[in-house]
Amino acid sequence: MNPYDRAHELVRAIQDADAFRAMKVAKGKIEPDEQAKRMLNDFHMKQLEFERKQLMGEEPTQDEQEGLQKLYDVLQLHAPVRDYLMAEYQLSVLMQDIQKILGEALQEIAIM
Repeated sequence: MNPYDRAHELVRAIQDADAFRAMKVAKGKIEPDEQAKRMLNDFHMKQLEFERKQLMGEEPTQDEQEGLQKLYDVLQLHAPVRDYLMAEYQLSVLMQDIQKILGEALQEIAIM
Protein backbone atom coordinates (compact mmCIF):
# COMPACT_ATOMS: atom_id res chain seq x y z
CA MET A 1 0.00 0.00 0.00
CA ASN A 2 1.65 3.22 -1.19
CA PRO A 3 0.73 6.23 0.98
CA TYR A 4 1.14 8.60 -1.98
CA ASP A 5 -1.35 6.63 -4.05
CA ARG A 6 -3.74 6.65 -1.09
CA ALA A 7 -3.28 10.42 -0.74
CA HIS A 8 -4.29 10.89 -4.38
CA GLU A 9 -7.22 8.58 -3.77
CA LEU A 10 -8.22 10.72 -0.79
CA VAL A 11 -8.07 13.86 -2.95
CA ARG A 12 -10.42 12.26 -5.46
CA ALA A 13 -12.77 11.21 -2.66
CA ILE A 14 -12.78 14.76 -1.26
CA GLN A 15 -13.50 16.16 -4.72
CA ASP A 16 -16.44 13.73 -5.02
CA ALA A 17 -17.83 14.73 -1.63
CA ASP A 18 -21.05 16.74 -1.47
CA ALA A 19 -19.32 19.44 0.58
CA PHE A 20 -16.65 19.95 -2.08
CA ARG A 21 -19.17 20.03 -4.92
CA ALA A 22 -21.36 22.50 -3.00
CA MET A 23 -18.31 24.71 -2.48
CA LYS A 24 -17.55 24.70 -6.21
CA VAL A 25 -21.14 25.65 -7.06
CA ALA A 26 -21.19 28.40 -4.42
CA LYS A 27 -17.85 29.76 -5.62
CA GLY A 28 -19.18 29.86 -9.17
CA LYS A 29 -22.06 32.06 -8.03
CA ILE A 30 -19.74 34.42 -6.13
CA GLU A 31 -16.99 34.78 -8.76
CA PRO A 32 -18.82 37.21 -11.09
CA ASP A 33 -20.06 39.39 -8.19
CA GLU A 34 -17.29 41.80 -7.18
CA GLN A 35 -19.31 43.22 -4.29
CA ALA A 36 -19.95 39.75 -2.87
CA LYS A 37 -16.25 38.88 -3.18
CA ARG A 38 -15.30 42.09 -1.33
CA MET A 39 -17.83 41.39 1.42
CA LEU A 40 -16.52 37.84 1.85
CA ASN A 41 -12.92 39.00 1.83
CA ASP A 42 -13.68 41.65 4.47
CA PHE A 43 -15.46 39.07 6.62
CA HIS A 44 -12.61 36.58 6.30
CA MET A 45 -10.00 39.21 7.18
CA LYS A 46 -11.96 40.26 10.28
CA GLN A 47 -12.51 36.64 11.22
CA LEU A 48 -8.78 35.89 10.89
CA GLU A 49 -7.88 38.90 13.01
CA PHE A 50 -10.41 37.80 15.63
CA GLU A 51 -8.94 34.28 15.70
CA ARG A 52 -5.38 35.61 15.73
CA LYS A 53 -6.14 37.59 18.87
CA GLN A 54 -7.61 34.53 20.53
CA LEU A 55 -4.56 32.42 19.63
CA MET A 56 -2.28 35.10 21.06
CA GLY A 57 -4.19 34.95 24.34
CA GLU A 58 -5.90 38.30 23.81
CA GLU A 59 -9.58 38.63 24.44
CA PRO A 60 -11.37 40.28 21.48
CA THR A 61 -13.33 43.31 22.61
CA GLN A 62 -17.10 43.32 22.84
CA ASP A 63 -17.17 45.76 19.91
CA GLU A 64 -15.06 43.38 17.79
CA GLN A 65 -17.31 40.45 18.66
CA GLU A 66 -20.45 42.42 17.89
CA GLY A 67 -18.96 43.84 14.69
CA LEU A 68 -18.08 40.40 13.39
CA GLN A 69 -21.54 39.09 14.28
CA LYS A 70 -23.25 42.05 12.59
CA LEU A 71 -21.17 41.56 9.45
CA TYR A 72 -22.08 37.87 9.46
CA ASP A 73 -25.77 38.74 9.88
CA VAL A 74 -25.59 41.13 6.90
CA LEU A 75 -23.88 38.48 4.78
CA GLN A 76 -26.70 36.05 5.57
CA LEU A 77 -29.10 38.35 3.70
CA HIS A 78 -27.18 37.86 0.44
CA ALA A 79 -28.21 34.38 -0.80
CA PRO A 80 -25.07 33.52 -2.82
CA VAL A 81 -22.82 34.67 0.04
CA ARG A 82 -24.91 32.75 2.57
CA ASP A 83 -24.65 29.62 0.40
CA TYR A 84 -20.90 30.12 0.07
CA LEU A 85 -20.43 30.46 3.83
CA MET A 86 -22.51 27.35 4.46
CA ALA A 87 -20.55 25.35 1.88
CA GLU A 88 -17.30 26.68 3.31
CA TYR A 89 -18.35 25.55 6.78
CA GLN A 90 -19.36 22.08 5.57
CA LEU A 91 -16.07 21.64 3.71
CA SER A 92 -14.10 22.81 6.74
CA VAL A 93 -15.88 20.22 8.91
CA LEU A 94 -14.94 17.51 6.41
CA MET A 95 -11.31 18.64 6.38
CA GLN A 96 -11.15 18.87 10.18
CA ASP A 97 -12.54 15.35 10.48
CA ILE A 98 -9.91 14.06 8.05
CA GLN A 99 -7.15 15.88 9.95
CA LYS A 100 -8.40 14.35 13.19
CA ILE A 101 -8.29 10.86 11.70
CA LEU A 102 -4.77 11.42 10.38
CA GLY A 103 -3.67 12.85 13.72
CA GLU A 104 -5.04 9.85 15.58
CA ALA A 105 -3.03 7.57 13.30
CA LEU A 106 0.15 9.35 14.38
CA GLN A 107 -0.60 9.24 18.12
CA GLU A 108 1.26 6.00 18.67
CA ILE A 109 4.56 7.54 17.55
CA ALA A 110 4.09 10.94 19.21
CA ILE A 111 6.30 11.82 22.18
CA MET A 112 4.23 13.12 25.02
